[in-house]
Amino acid sequence: MNKWVFRYFFNFMDGQKRWLNEMAARGFRLKECGKISYVFEECKPGMYEYTIEFVGDKSNAKAREYQSYLEGLGFRTFTKNVNLNLSFGKARWRPYARGMGQIATSPGSYNKELLILEKKKDGKPFELHTDMRDKLDIYKNIRNAYAYSVILMIGLAAMTFIPGISSLSTPLIWALRAIIAAVGIFYLIPTVQYSLQVRHMKTESTTFE
Repeated sequence: MNKWVFRYFFNFMDGQKRWLNEMAARGFRLKECGKISYVFEECKPGMYEYTIEFVGDKSNAKAREYQSYLEGLGFRTFTKNVNLNLSFGKARWRPYARGMGQIATSPGSYNKELLILEKKKDGKPFELHTDMRDKLDIYKNIRNAYAYSVILMIGLAAMTFIPGISSLSTPLIWALRAIIAAVGIFYLIPTVQYSLQVRHMKTESTTFE
């Protein structure tokens, strides 16, 4: 029997990874996922484990190539979104990405910023990157993605102070500002966390050089 769960993660890396592994430990294996939905099938508890790769900095071609490479290594993969955009045929600029990866389209790499990877639990750490420089680049990209969301929320909040930009009543405008601020805080927390992680890794890499 399938188990459906509807959930969205502001902490789209560590929080989502931790939750998927908790579900696997309880005997639920990921079968498919949507923008805010997850479908699980029953399995032996602790049989599978998961990790998450951020590919939002890559072009669609590079992300697909990387996904095929990982599948060739024996991992089961799922694409997952970071944002909640529901439109079709839309282009988006991703300033935290590199090269052609800055332009994301739907269909394309838009709403496919993450790869969820699954493997059978074998007692070995589920870690794809061991080189410190590779890890540092990945954490920088994740931090930048969160920081971009924070800047976007600040921009939206600032727009509400422009005279005549909205016909909403004053109480509704302040309610909107409160919602934007709350969402911004949700993104700010992991931004700070990953910034501290990047700083720690820079210090660590310098120590071992």
